[in-house]
Amino acid sequence: MASASSPELSQGEKEHISQVAKDWALGNGLIIRPTADVDPEQILATHAPVTLFPSKFPRQCFQQAKKVQKTYNSLYARIAQDEAFLASVVNEYGPFTLPVSKLCAGVSNIA
Repeated sequence: MASASSPELSQGEKEHISQVAKDWALGNGLIIRPTADVDPEQILATHAPVTLFPSKFPRQCFQQAKKVQKTYNSLYARIAQDEAFLASVVNEYGPFTLPVSKLCAGVSNIA
């Protein structure tokens, strides 16, 4: 059954658009690893969950998000420019973030 946000599609169309979306996700890095109980060797990856059509979203929540957008963007930009703070957060989590830490240091040296 189609809704206002999803058109009526045949089974073949659904399968085709689903495959195109999966291929796009895999080709563009929109991937996740399954949990260790599914993939104990941690060698698999799959596409991250996506929707094919827009989902309904309450207007009140949208309006609330618009009201805080400029403040949030300002906060985000200030955090992104605070190298000392970012380094402390990255270093706090040890080996898990070591590659990120090295990347941040390398980018800092380029600029």
